[in-house]
Amino acid sequence: MKKVLITGASGFIGNFLVDEAQKRGYEIYAAVRQTSNLKHLKTKNVRIVEFDFSDVNRLNPTVSALPRFDYVIHNAGVTKSLNKNTYFEVNHGNTGRLIYALLKQGKVPDKFLLMSSLAAFGPGDKESERPILSTSTPRPVTTYGESKLSAEKLLFEQTLMPYIIIRPTAVYGPGEKNIFEAIKLINRGINLQIAVRNQCLTFIYVKDLARLVFDAIESSCTNKAYFATDGNLYSNRDLGQVVSHRLNKKAVYVALPIWLTKILAALTELLCRMSNKVPALNVEKVNELSACNWRCDIAPLWSDLKFKSEYNLETGMNETIDWYKKEKWLK
Repeated sequence: MKKVLITGASGFIGNFLVDEAQKRGYEIYAAVRQTSNLKHLKTKNVRIVEFDFSDVNRLNPTVSALPRFDYVIHNAGVTKSLNKNTYFEVNHGNTGRLIYALLKQGKVPDKFLLMSSLAAFGPGDKESERPILSTSTPRPVTTYGESKLSAEKLLFEQTLMPYIIIRPTAVYGPGEKNIFEAIKLINRGINLQIAVRNQCLTFIYVKDLARLVFDAIESSCTNKAYFATDGNLYSNRDLGQVVSHRLNKKAVYVALPIWLTKILAALTELLCRMSNKVPALNVEKVNELSACNWRCDIAPLWSDLKFKSEYNLETGMNETIDWYKKEKWLK
């Protein structure tokens, strides 16, 4: 039985990575923080290990006490923060400390997979509408994207750790909370969008992403990076239409100008800072949400990994909304 370490195992994507690992018969070690919610993990056949990625003096003994893993999936990170430095401290710093600890303790896995993001490259060219390529010059439009790109460079610059990097586009599915905010509004009869013409969006369902991750680590491919989408292109109205249809709700389409959206995001940030809460929407995030071209080249997924998504936006969102209803997230 092969051993896999999954960091961020208690989070949205992490839960599905654990499920996929169970399906494939792995011995699973779930790396979690002291403050992690372990509700879902406790019902699964996993070994829960508390990690402090921020302190190398604590991380080294933790890694030393664990067995050598066949695979390490580094999924832990931060996607929202009130402090821009936190993105680099967590997404870059924690990645570097984990790599260093594995090397120092002689626990180099057969493959180290980094869960990055399409945000690390930023949107494609608006005028040409050409897809983002792995050879394109990265132009992240958020600090989050910059921090993910910085984490990727840690792997590019070393030679001792075999790696794979996955850069998913917008990920959705049961338990996701950001796109869920839009779903809640539609359920209340409002389809709120940023006013952007000819916008091209991409998505990937979380179960497809989890399957891709394990296809990648089990493949013979190493030292490569892949963009990940379901292979389809969507307009900025498609999500609202799919959700409205599944909810059987008529929603009024409201298009906010970008400048107004940024003002609202800035006010939300200010209020959240006063209450020490992290906002779902910030000014930088508007840069991503209003970008026109999120096409990206996923041909290598097929040529290298023979990967093809099982879900499109409609089938994935239908399953997601059914889960929200079952769990009483939607009334």
